Amino acid sequence: MGIVPTHASALPKITQQRLSQTWFLKAVIGITFVCLAAILSMRFYSEPRLTIGTFIDQDLRAPKSITATDIEATRQAQELAKQQVIPIYRSNPEIDAEAIKHLEELLRVGDNLRTSSGNLPYTDRKILSDDIQRYFRQIPEWEWDQLQDKANKLASNVNNQTNVILSFLNKDISKTQEISSIALAELTLYKLNATSQDYQKLINIVIEIRKSYLKTREQAAKGPAMFRDRLLEMTNEEWDTTKKLTRLALIDTQAAGIEVGLPDNMLQKRLTNLRNLPTNEEHRVMAIALLSTTVKSNLTIDYVGTTARAIKASESVQVQRISLEAGDLIVKGGEKITERQFVILDELKMTQRRVNLSGLILMIGITAIALGVFSYANRRWQYLLKVKLHIKDFLALGLICIGNSLAVVLMAPNMIVFVPLASMGLIIGSFYSSRLALLITCLTSSLLAISISHDLLALSPILIGTIVAAAITNRPLTRSHLAAAGLLVAVLQTTAYLVIALIGGSTPPILLLITALQYGSGGLISAIVALGAIPYLEHISYALTPFRLAELANLDRPLLRRLVTETPGTFQHTLFVANLAEAAAREIGADTTLVRTGTLYHDIGKTLRPEYFIENQMGQQNPHNTLNDPWRSAQIVKEHVSGGIKLAQKYHLPEMLQAFIPEHQGTIAISYFYHQAKQLSDDVVEADFRYLGPIPQSRETGVVMLADACEAALRSLGTDSTLESGKSLLMRIFQARWDDGQLKDCALTWEDLDRIAPVFIKVWQERNHGRIKYPHLAEKLDPSGSALPDHLCTAKTVETVQSQNSSIKILSRNT
Repeated sequence: MGIVPTHASALPKITQQRLSQTWFLKAVIGITFVCLAAILSMRFYSEPRLTIGTFIDQDLRAPKSITATDIEATRQAQELAKQQVIPIYRSNPEIDAEAIKHLEELLRVGDNLRTSSGNLPYTDRKILSDDIQRYFRQIPEWEWDQLQDKANKLASNVNNQTNVILSFLNKDISKTQEISSIALAELTLYKLNATSQDYQKLINIVIEIRKSYLKTREQAAKGPAMFRDRLLEMTNEEWDTTKKLTRLALIDTQAAGIEVGLPDNMLQKRLTNLRNLPTNEEHRVMAIALLSTTVKSNLTIDYVGTTARAIKASESVQVQRISLEAGDLIVKGGEKITERQFVILDELKMTQRRVNLSGLILMIGITAIALGVFSYANRRWQYLLKVKLHIKDFLALGLICIGNSLAVVLMAPNMIVFVPLASMGLIIGSFYSSRLALLITCLTSSLLAISISHDLLALSPILIGTIVAAAITNRPLTRSHLAAAGLLVAVLQTTAYLVIALIGGSTPPILLLITALQYGSGGLISAIVALGAIPYLEHISYALTPFRLAELANLDRPLLRRLVTETPGTFQHTLFVANLAEAAAREIGADTTLVRTGTLYHDIGKTLRPEYFIENQMGQQNPHNTLNDPWRSAQIVKEHVSGGIKLAQKYHLPEMLQAFIPEHQGTIAISYFYHQAKQLSDDVVEADFRYLGPIPQSRETGVVMLADACEAALRSLGTDSTLESGKSLLMRIFQARWDDGQLKDCALTWEDLDRIAPVFIKVWQERNHGRIKYPHLAEKLDPSGSALPDHLCTAKTVETVQSQNSSIKILSRNT
């Protein structure tokens, strides 16, 4: 059966429509070419013949007095102002708290060591002085025993030795007498004045302290370095004072702030010069050691604030000007023109500006070549690019390329770091594919590189970010992907600039940091521009982003809500077809988001007369039987396509989704009513029983046609049907659509159809999976099964339990 149009008069109308579309497409391409060529050739319209670096063979003098801007001096003053900016630091209270916590942990270790060694003084100072108490802890065992013997002998001869003992105690310890003699004197004196029990108690205390002290010294030798030599020799008062002063010094130091990366020698100098540290030199050394261990850098550079301050300082620099009198020398013969000299010559109109005809022709030719490459790729590599462009798509792509090119040309060179060129790759990749985005981005980047070749080095980081943005953006499902891509572009542009600048090696650090942050902000601006422009471009282009498709697939949309409430049978049919089509699209690499959303709208026209479609009749009488007119019935069935298009247009459904309404039926015949009409009359025109089309124009609408055709056949399959029989049935349906010419324009191959059939069977099997038949289900007292009849709750015999266990094992093996 051939495909016959309904009305012969439709041919001129279709031809005229196609002709107008062709001319409109040519106009879009032509305007895009003219705009791109005009924008990219801007620098050739009034190009100076005498430019920076031009060799001059004779002196150039000022023809009149003039005051000109000294660009070089101004730039140097601005850079100097940026370099002299004092960085802004931010303090981190958490680091301060961490430093104090660390100090308290160390002090706690010191407290434990002192407690285990026996705090000093360990006895009354009226009995033994601090120095003697230290001495008794430190001396060897033999010396301690000898000291006790001497004290006993001296005490036994009181009359001869009392004056000698008193004379020892009345002399300066550090100058006139050794510590051992003083210790003997103090011990003997106490023995003379105290009872034997008190004296023995003192001896026992010293013995215990000596043991603890020796053991603690071994522990201290393995602990923090600042505690090894001084801690155990300090009195309680000295230790408490040292702790207090160290805490205050740490708080003051952290409050004053310590920059990240401060050299150790400078930090030590700051700590040594601190006030309110212990006056005793040894105690002071210990406090400084504690501070050196616990103090932490808490000041980090506020890059945003520092950059803002540097920019403000640069902007506050007054423009440097230079005054010339008539006849003053500007450029000496035999030298090259500098930037400063070029500004003066340009203000005096001595740069000989003119149209660079050769450059203009070259730029126009290169633009034409780029458009030719794109046109060839669009015609020959559609399958590779994974996109079929419509006229509105060319319009949207033209606007994107023109807008980005204009931004680059106008913002170069002063604002080139903020150019959101990466938004081009993000937008095109969101609408179409990463491959098309990469192609257009590379072509446009090449044109821009040629157009502003004098600023190519500054543009290089932006070109790198743009190409990467295009490569990683392939119809993302969420807007957060674009935000993340913008962040990645910012990092790449910043890194690329730093690498280029460090290789050059002449950029001051503060200027390097500021410019790097500016390149990074350009990447973030690209994501913001893309997210802001996409909603507007969706109203211009034929293609839709996955974001928009997800919004249109919401069942609260007016048309879909009407489909759910007014045609529940059609809605269930639509969901099954959507599952089939989405799975098939995923198998062959088509756009699954577009397929699912388009399928939800493909039968929207059935809401106009739902009762004429069997899935909505719900056991009611079929209105077609009442009509008893196959021609009228076929017309009503066809109206679900034409009426669906009118509904879609009324609710402003995008054209890309409108295409699913006619193309899912193509020009297939309504065979039931056609054969019914053949039985009533021999004069039957086949075209009256065919849909008006068009046939599917994309793989997505082709897949929906196949899914819609196979839905009823899959429902008719029994649970005992095999995969082979099911696939054979579907392939016969596919063959019928293939032979009828319905798939010739949608780029589906027979290999694709062979891959789709098993997918349809799998989806059907997943929907119609078998269920376990539980015994006595009908005997339950309520549907939830929370209560059972008494006879089901009685105790089972051993044989019954064993039988049920065997059944469960067999069932588990089968499942």
